[in-house]
Amino acid sequence: MEIPRLLTRSVAALWLTVMICSGCSKSQEMTANPPPKSSVPVDRLDGLYAASSYKGLLTVRYLDLENKEPSGDCIIIQSPDGKTMVIDAGIPEVGPQVVNALSKLGINKIDIAVNTHPHPDHIGGFDSVFKQIPVDMFYLEDEKPVEWAAYRNTMSVVQSKKIKTAYLQENDQFQLGQQVRVEVLNPRKGELPGAVKKFELDEVNNASMLLKLNYKDTSFLFTGDIHREREVELIERFGDKLKADFMDAPHHGISSSSSQSWLSTVSPKVSVISYNKFNNYKQLLNYQKNHIDTYVTAFHGQVLLTSDGNKLNVLTQKDYPAPKK
Repeated sequence: MEIPRLLTRSVAALWLTVMICSGCSKSQEMTANPPPKSSVPVDRLDGLYAASSYKGLLTVRYLDLENKEPSGDCIIIQSPDGKTMVIDAGIPEVGPQVVNALSKLGINKIDIAVNTHPHPDHIGGFDSVFKQIPVDMFYLEDEKPVEWAAYRNTMSVVQSKKIKTAYLQENDQFQLGQQVRVEVLNPRKGELPGAVKKFELDEVNNASMLLKLNYKDTSFLFTGDIHREREVELIERFGDKLKADFMDAPHHGISSSSSQSWLSTVSPKVSVISYNKFNNYKQLLNYQKNHIDTYVTAFHGQVLLTSDGNKLNVLTQKDYPAPKK
């Protein structure tokens, strides 16, 4: 499969130089300064929203959710025949940004909404989204942390709007339009709700819904917030079935996830780290050492992947590193 790269070899080399010279070997977090700002920064956001330019293609869009605090994930996927799926919607505070993005794309109905797990940075924004945009089907996991306000508020809207819901687990499948097939690889069949007893971080994250999306000869793996121990289990269960052209970086690219065995097994050509406060440069170097073209919402802004079923293209709102003054 051919993948045109936005980062030239010289830019990639500069990227590595910036990270290596910043002392990234000292720690997995906070090891380098952000890239210098360009005197004339490039911003292609308007072009990314020109939906007519991508008509007939599969599009996978990572929103750059702006907030003072970590804002979570939101992925908008549109099938070649115009069906829309939204995976997660960030924290409650960024829900209006998701609504605005959908409006700019001319989307007035969501065919499928998916919540990978009920942490506030994944389910919270659906409160705003569901209040303003009709939804045909909401897929989620069989976890009910009713004491969490973000979960409770979203589910209240689901009930008031009478949105259809279904709990998904391993081996479930569904279609997005006629040509896009999605298979669920996690949580394990029968794992929930029993496996989550105290709603501790690792319990909830490791039960994250993991989706493999296939469109003709291209494949995409969406990983939620799984940790390394769940990566090991998934490798044992599925092996080469985990291989994908594109991988959503597990748990926002932080050090709890992305073991070497996981990266080697999935062996993606492209990955996106969805994290507005990302600073784990050691992890970024690790992805680069595994020959993965890696894009980070904190640096690249919104990231758009398109596929015609054979070729995968990547478009970004911003360049990284920024050109020198």
